[in-house]
Amino acid sequence: MIFKSAVSKLNKYIYVGVILFLLLLTIPAFFEDSYEPFLVLFSIHFLVILFLIWTYKTTFYKIENTDLHWKSGPFYGKIDITKITKIEYHKGIYVPTIWKPALSHIGLIITYNKYDDIYISPEKQEEFIATLQRLNQNITFKNTPYVE
Repeated sequence: MIFKSAVSKLNKYIYVGVILFLLLLTIPAFFEDSYEPFLVLFSIHFLVILFLIWTYKTTFYKIENTDLHWKSGPFYGKIDITKITKIEYHKGIYVPTIWKPALSHIGLIITYNKYDDIYISPEKQEEFIATLQRLNQNITFKNTPYVE
């Protein structure tokens, strides 16, 4: 079962803002006497913009058998659902985890193994959690769900 990442308005504004900012930074180089500064700057900005679009379009979570697969651009991973110990509802820009394959500031911090955690933001949070609970009844929950 595949779950797309929820996308908050804040993240949409940040993505669009960064892309516009990079494009605006490229304009002055266009008016230089030499075309090399423009090509260098445009190439770098173009690659950054492609990376942002790639992560925006390919962030999702997939539950397959007893594994939770996640992907965001070039980054991906797999979590054994039976190793999940806790799910914490989280809302805020600052997230106290290392892995954050999510496009929303409202999501879930999943703790698995002994000390590993990941922040994700499935679009259909209730359905996602129900699917995880069917596969692992030992998951504990912290906080209450947030609604945007």
